[in-house]
Amino acid sequence: MARFLMIAYTTYMHDGRVKRHAEALAERGDHVDVLCLATGEKPITNGVNVIGLPMSRYRGESKSAYLRSYLRFFSMAAQRAARMSMKQRYDVVIVCTMPDAVIVCAILPKFLGSKVVLDVHDTMPELYRDKFGGARGAAGAKLLMLEERASSWWADRVLAVHDLHRDRLQQAGVPAGKIAVVMNSPDTRIFDLHKNGDSFAPNQFTLICHGTVTQRLGLDLAISAVASLRSEIPELRLKVIGEGDRLAESRALVDQLGLGARVSFMDLVPVEKLPALLVKADVGLVPYRPSSATHLMLPVKLLDYATLGIPVIAARLRTVEYYFGDGAVELFEPGNVSDLARAIKLLYNNPDLRARLVERSRAALEALNWQNQRNEYYRAIDSLLTA
Repeated sequence: MARFLMIAYTTYMHDGRVKRHAEALAERGDHVDVLCLATGEKPITNGVNVIGLPMSRYRGESKSAYLRSYLRFFSMAAQRAARMSMKQRYDVVIVCTMPDAVIVCAILPKFLGSKVVLDVHDTMPELYRDKFGGARGAAGAKLLMLEERASSWWADRVLAVHDLHRDRLQQAGVPAGKIAVVMNSPDTRIFDLHKNGDSFAPNQFTLICHGTVTQRLGLDLAISAVASLRSEIPELRLKVIGEGDRLAESRALVDQLGLGARVSFMDLVPVEKLPALLVKADVGLVPYRPSSATHLMLPVKLLDYATLGIPVIAARLRTVEYYFGDGAVELFEPGNVSDLARAIKLLYNNPDLRARLVERSRAALEALNWQNQRNEYYRAIDSLLTA
């Protein structure tokens, strides 16, 4: 039995990747501790020892507030990781971005002999440039690229979330031999179509969009598209499940457009409860805006919808096309409300097309399924145990 420590600036119950990876190790008999953000609710852990640090995640527009939040987490997690490692050494410490600098929490465990894995969930330089923009955004992105290289250098293994992400890390100077790809495939024991039920309401056509609510992820585009179709599709509804720094603006836009009866909001739910909500929808939306960051994303929500047999409308972004471009999802021009409305109307009027999209997306998922990705994860981690 190997000993693992995972460190992640996230909530365990809401982060499917962290939860999936931790429980994959625990289910084969390894000891797994997870240091993460605390919640008021006790998560389902399936054999994982989850240690919630008493602080909340910052979501907002302030760079200094982000930095303070990260530094507070680093301090708490590093001290806890050090105490736990000195009590009994871990074989592997897995640190999950963002930010990349979270790897500092593994410094003492590494000196004590632990191998260190950097699990890069997103590319921070691109996200920073998109979020803050201008000359300062560009300068910050360059600094974060240096941080990414330094963090990757310190790690014994780096995990990327898909093939194009791996290529981007290599271009940034991370050695190819250090990188392994483990995709964000949903756990089919949880995301099982047959375990879930009926639609939200009869005689309605429901769109769903879940996850983080930020400018780049385009929820406002979806709301505007629903507004433009209100007379053509009176039964059209949009269900939003999530939180983020643009949630208040999204709610205000719904009020401004008079869509209170058509668009509803729901807080994030634990991963185990999510499929039962998603599968009630007729179509899943991935309305991301085009940017250097979003072109590098293979959205988790897209994989969730496809796994559950929900037809998907997605922005025509590079990574989305790479994996789902052969008619597996209905693509629209990113940032274009009219084209998004066209796609919604097309799927509303064509149940046969919706069925074909489900079949094609299922085929696209075959190589990406969690069983395969779990084996890739085991290989990437176990190679460090025998090194």
